[in-house]
Amino acid sequence: MTIQTGLDIHPTSAQEPGHGASFLWLELTGLCQLSCTHCYADSGPTKTHGTMTTNDWLSVIDDAAVIGVGAIQFIGGEPTLHPALPELIRHASSLGIATEVYSNLVRIRADIWDTLVEYNVRLATSYYSDQPEQHTLITGNALAHKRTTENISKAIARGIPVRVGIVAVLEDQRVEQARQLLADLGVQDIEVDHVRRAGRANTEVDTPLGELCGQCAGDVLAVYPDGVVRPCVFTRSLQVGDVLESSLRQVIDSPELATARTAIGNATAENQRHRDGICGPDVCNPRCLPICVPGQFVCKPKGGQY
Repeated sequence: MTIQTGLDIHPTSAQEPGHGASFLWLELTGLCQLSCTHCYADSGPTKTHGTMTTNDWLSVIDDAAVIGVGAIQFIGGEPTLHPALPELIRHASSLGIATEVYSNLVRIRADIWDTLVEYNVRLATSYYSDQPEQHTLITGNALAHKRTTENISKAIARGIPVRVGIVAVLEDQRVEQARQLLADLGVQDIEVDHVRRAGRANTEVDTPLGELCGQCAGDVLAVYPDGVVRPCVFTRSLQVGDVLESSLRQVIDSPELATARTAIGNATAENQRHRDGICGPDVCNPRCLPICVPGQFVCKPKGGQY
């Protein structure tokens, strides 16, 4: 899965490391109905919700509000499989924090649909092909294409904002046909991204810092199911703290995070330079990828592809 937050916030640039946090990924679980070949989190049907309890997650959200976090994305694994998701959404909303759920949309419980509508939650999902067979080849679930497609339509009918990221995994993948199918369903926010070398997409080495978009050198953070804090969901081996041992504020003020943000900023300086003005409708550079930034400022190469 590739990640695009799409929430309307603008994090500090990678060249000017932030000192706080305006956006959080909360990775609630490693459990997922799918077994995607490229899954950055190595999630799947045999994984668990980790060691974070509901109260632990509520405490993180409390800390986030105090720090000034404006937006949270609940992710996984499949976050809708976590029994506390509605409670966590309600709590974040009560503190004035905007929320988005990144779901595979294979199955959404009735209470979650109601929560999404009541608290103006955005939905995001990944999609792969207009052909069920190709979708199955990537996700490992023969029902995923049908159910995800149906639930995209259901979300749109309920007035829930939906973003879709088409992840280019296969050489012969029907990306443009998938884009057209989604547009026909009424999806207006459609992006295309490539696979990040993390999790099952990279079993030999850590994700090279130079492949990151660079925004995690700024004021964004990810909290994992075991309480570990990392700069983002792709930096799986770069630990900067643990919310089961210290507060989110302490993590933000730690030298470990400062060092990590500096290293990421240095490694992605060229990426950020392209984002800051060199990219345009006619000229773009592969360094402009990935598009996992928590904002709307992403460059479009010629032809509108990402």
